[in-house]
Amino acid sequence: MAAIAAPTDTDATAAAVDWLAGLDATLANGISRIQLRLPGAAPDLFRELATAAAARCRRAGAELLVNADVALACELGTGVHLRSSQLATITQRPMLAEGSLLAASCHTAEDLAHAARLGCDFVVLGAVKATASHPGEPGIGWEAFAALRESVSLPVYAIGGLGPEDMGDARRRGGQGIAGIRALWGCRGA
Repeated sequence: MAAIAAPTDTDATAAAVDWLAGLDATLANGISRIQLRLPGAAPDLFRELATAAAARCRRAGAELLVNADVALACELGTGVHLRSSQLATITQRPMLAEGSLLAASCHTAEDLAHAARLGCDFVVLGAVKATASHPGEPGIGWEAFAALRESVSLPVYAIGGLGPEDMGDARRRGGQGIAGIRALWGCRGA
């Protein structure tokens, strides 16, 4: 699974073209589950990229999950990935298109239990290691990941400072695999 970072180019058109090229490279590398996560993107740009990403993922046989936007996920017929803060506020599984996945970001045993009650199809848990997206936070480590993973029967992906070289560690500790941004995006993939 690849979680996707926002374009940083100040020229939105150039950033969109570069981002779509990165998506194509990621899909070509065999990443089959994409979370569309574009913090800070203008709503029109987010919608445009989500629409293009949904079409590209369908052609590649990959699953797309839109981050946080349940309405857009329903409109596009994709899955949705709930932020941990969003997960805490809902009491029932969102109505999604048939066969669409529901996932959530989890950081605590309470998050995991709530995700299970909602019927999430899988979760990401971490950050396992220090990561640039959460500066100053050391990560929970593999032992805490394994202990938290044992508390639920959901498929759990490790996230946070991980790359393809961490896949074995994640699986040995009961994880389904890894999720990542920098290590899995574009031509640096698995």
